[in-house]
Amino acid sequence: MARILVADEHALYRTGLRTILQAALPEAELLEAEDFDGLMRNLMEEQPIHLVLVSLGLTGSTDPQVIWDFKRASATTRYVVISSNGTFDQVLHYIAEGFHGFISKLQRDDEIIEAVQEVLAGRLAVPRGLTPFGSAAEAYRPREAPQRRFGSQQDPFGLTRRQRDVLTLLADGLSNREIAQALHIAEPTAKIHVSALMRTLNVRNRTEAAVLAKDLIRILKTDQTG
Repeated sequence: MARILVADEHALYRTGLRTILQAALPEAELLEAEDFDGLMRNLMEEQPIHLVLVSLGLTGSTDPQVIWDFKRASATTRYVVISSNGTFDQVLHYIAEGFHGFISKLQRDDEIIEAVQEVLAGRLAVPRGLTPFGSAAEAYRPREAPQRRFGSQQDPFGLTRRQRDVLTLLADGLSNREIAQALHIAEPTAKIHVSALMRTLNVRNRTEAAVLAKDLIRILKTDQTG
């Protein structure tokens, strides 16, 4: 059984990434670290960590040589940088220093899962859309969403009551199964609602959807009380 540690300073992204990986890799044990000390404590535990997905922002340094601190704590663990941006040269530098891959936070869920599986299988993983002429952010830049007017009686995306219920649970990082249980609906129905929401919100993965959902819920509450 693979033990995977998600180390990121942003709780929402950390929880979202853990959720999609747990759904795709049910046999894996998923752990979280919110800061550098938590990351190092997990690495030095007796039970080994097989893969660490780490935001270098959590370490306080973007220097890829920080991997040597990780390796001194656990030499057999595989390490992948997760970031919202990174140029082609930067990603190559990460790999050259010993990281086993790079995952853009803007990648789709299926691409992130595939990258994790590649690294667990002993291979390297880098975003397919990354080229010497652009950055990871440019490679996975979301399509421009149509502008909607805010009305006092409805939200900017025209969501139904059921979609708002799903949106709230999605913002809390719940899986399709957990959303289905909370709303007393079938899991395939929950999946359809989530997929429809992702298309409506014009996002590429559940993590982006959760981030936007948080903002949208805040806007809706403000609009209702204004």
